[in-house]
Amino acid sequence: MNKIVQTEEERRIKQRTKVYEKTCEEYCHEINVLKERTDYTPEFDYFLDLLACPLQPDQLRKRVGRPLIGLFCIQAPFELFHAFGVHPIKLCSGSYSAQRLSAAYLPVLMCPMLKAYIGSMDFDAAIPSYYDATIVPTTCDWVVKMPEIVKEKIEHLHYLELPHVKQNEKGQKRWVEEIYALKLFLEQKTGNKLKRQELMSSMNAFMNVWRIFDELIELKRKNIISGIWFTAIANTFMFDDIDRWAKKLELVVKKFQSIKPQKNPHKIFLAGSPVIFPNFKMLQLIEQAGMTVCADDLCSSERIFPGATVYDDPSEHGLLKALAERYHKACICPTFADNDRRINTILRITASHNINGIIFHVLKGCHPYDIESFTIEAKLKASGSKFLKIETDYVKEDSQNILTRLEAFKQTLK
Repeated sequence: MNKIVQTEEERRIKQRTKVYEKTCEEYCHEINVLKERTDYTPEFDYFLDLLACPLQPDQLRKRVGRPLIGLFCIQAPFELFHAFGVHPIKLCSGSYSAQRLSAAYLPVLMCPMLKAYIGSMDFDAAIPSYYDATIVPTTCDWVVKMPEIVKEKIEHLHYLELPHVKQNEKGQKRWVEEIYALKLFLEQKTGNKLKRQELMSSMNAFMNVWRIFDELIELKRKNIISGIWFTAIANTFMFDDIDRWAKKLELVVKKFQSIKPQKNPHKIFLAGSPVIFPNFKMLQLIEQAGMTVCADDLCSSERIFPGATVYDDPSEHGLLKALAERYHKACICPTFADNDRRINTILRITASHNINGIIFHVLKGCHPYDIESFTIEAKLKASGSKFLKIETDYVKEDSQNILTRLEAFKQTLK
């Protein structure tokens, strides 16, 4: 019996090693694809190096010099973690190869982003231990149930219960209470009390990041920097010390501000499910079809950055309340029941920047975006906008079919 168990364990180790090698190859290949682009510039090298960080959490920890906190979704205030001297890292994956390790014990139609992340947790038994805690906002059902699937691998779990109706006093009050609960959890985890001055300093540091990133967004709107490079940079957010990352981002912004806008009559707004490196298939196919992504509302791209936090009350309570409102009321995640702001934002941006069409990207198994797509399609078409929904996952086999649909969609744009 012991021999059988030993043989089975050896088989698992061999499989993990093989899949890890394939995943590394996948990351390296996509990084090289970016380096070979005609719009590559050496200022991107820093961000290309960061893109491989999820494969090496030990190196990531050394780079930032702080304890790591794993974070799903973008509702938890980055500023609060930073004020406690810990570093939040988004836990998601765009690797097709990593899914192979989790496919045997997960639903077929589970969100590929989480399926890939769960698979990556099997690469090395020590990987979860690199994170001192994991924060899980209760957004979609997959995120809520994910810790149950990998409960043996996650320690010090904290749920942020997300009120799904946000435009009323009850929902806003509940969310402020959740932010206070997160504050208490971080105090217990770090052994430190929150200091108002540290929180204010953290908020100022992130305001600087939001300012620089807003300038990068404007370069994207003008088609000076491509949607692919923009998303690649956004995917590296919090993969390094925030001040160092901001300085490198500013170098990119200054480099491209001297470049004249490129004309492309086929400008696109990309909405829907997140695009996570190394799965840039959707962005690459849109470019192949002759269109340009000049705006998006992806939680892995433009929506990572909620913008500056405005506060009138500089007390600890006033700062925490301001953060809670900024991250909750401004968020347009499809898990919210009252989400007219999402459609209004798309209409406002497409009208003000003469963007011709909206492509709605849905990952198979991503139910909130899939359900919401029907409502958004009807309202956008009623406004006269061109709309195309693409449902896909991390496989490459459907690329030609998607490209054909994108090329046909391009012909409908003025």
